[in-house]
Amino acid sequence: MFLHGYTGGRYELQPLFDYLKSRYEFEYEFPVYPGHGTILDLKSVGGEDWYEEAQSAYVNLKRRVDRVHIIGFSMGGVFASHLAQDEPVEKLLLIAPAFEHIRPSKIDKLHLIPRHFGEHMKMKKYQKVKKRLRDVPLKAYQEFRNIMAAKKEGIESIQAKTLIIHGMQDLLVPYESSVEIAKRIPDASVELIEDAPHLFAFSDHNQLQLNILAERFLFLEKM
Repeated sequence: MFLHGYTGGRYELQPLFDYLKSRYEFEYEFPVYPGHGTILDLKSVGGEDWYEEAQSAYVNLKRRVDRVHIIGFSMGGVFASHLAQDEPVEKLLLIAPAFEHIRPSKIDKLHLIPRHFGEHMKMKKYQKVKKRLRDVPLKAYQEFRNIMAAKKEGIESIQAKTLIIHGMQDLLVPYESSVEIAKRIPDASVELIEDAPHLFAFSDHNQLQLNILAERFLFLEKM
């Protein structure tokens, strides 16, 4: 199951999905949360609506398969970890899970150099995403913060084998939060990608790294 992030859509995980689907046969669910996708409309929906969509996708998939793997990006990573606390999940792949967010006043802790900012500005899709963020009402942002806080507790009970992948140049979610989360999940490891941003699809090189790590964990690594 593939779970995208806040204000995002399938495009965030589509490159990874396409890569894996071209190499393996598997059943899947790839939901889009209410108000998300190609056109944002977040005025009348909230965090629980988004989580219920993810939960419904899990139920639909579990009816068809014996084993479930969940791949969650950003907010989808938080949803995935919460599902794994209550439902049978064999493997959990969390990509830049949004257990925390970076406030502008804290960005200096990333120790970015001018080249890093320049690389972010050159990344493909950056202007598209920047424009989309103008369509996000303040209430929807608060809903994101609320759902993030509500769903991140209890991760110590996760029994799924877990891999967390996080870019060290993430300007939205601090990679340190993934390092700490990995310590709290019984069977978890973390892979840090030195030059990767929040959304791996911004960079072909980082997307390739993500594809390889995900394939190794989900399909080649034994339990």
